[in-house]
Amino acid sequence: MPLIVIEGMRFWAHKDRDEFLADVIAGVAAARELDAARAFNHMDLPLTLTGTPANSAITLGSGFGQICGPKSGYAWRVTRLVVGGLTAGAAPDVVNLYKNDNFQRPPLWQFNGNNFGYTFDHLQLVLRPGESFSLQNVGTLAATGTITLAGEVDEVPAEMIWKVEN
Repeated sequence: MPLIVIEGMRFWAHKDRDEFLADVIAGVAAARELDAARAFNHMDLPLTLTGTPANSAITLGSGFGQICGPKSGYAWRVTRLVVGGLTAGAAPDVVNLYKNDNFQRPPLWQFNGNNFGYTFDHLQLVLRPGESFSLQNVGTLAATGTITLAGEVDEVPAEMIWKVEN
């Protein structure tokens, strides 16, 4: 850091070009890291997929006014899902998880009254902007109470989903 003599014996230190540039680069990097941290949101899954079986069957999803997906411009990395309210036993209730009420395609996952909760690895289950979860029974349901999809997700801007670490 060069010194400049001002008024006789008073000294004033100033940064040279390289020191100034290093400070600017460090400041920009810190601002970017803070922006990325503000964009990341670990949250509980909104409890919007919930309902009671009718005629031993249930279908929950956007076709029934139940949107369970990320807000516009964001994506979800799903870390845990639990379906509550299913009957357990030798012949447990079974429901399939789908995207976007597309019940004709293979399901994303299957839950039953004995195995009703799962955790997911890094980017194993992702919902992109505009996508939503749906649930539909397989066979008849013995459950008569409320069936609910719950869990945890990491919500980030869609273009940053690949950066979400374990």
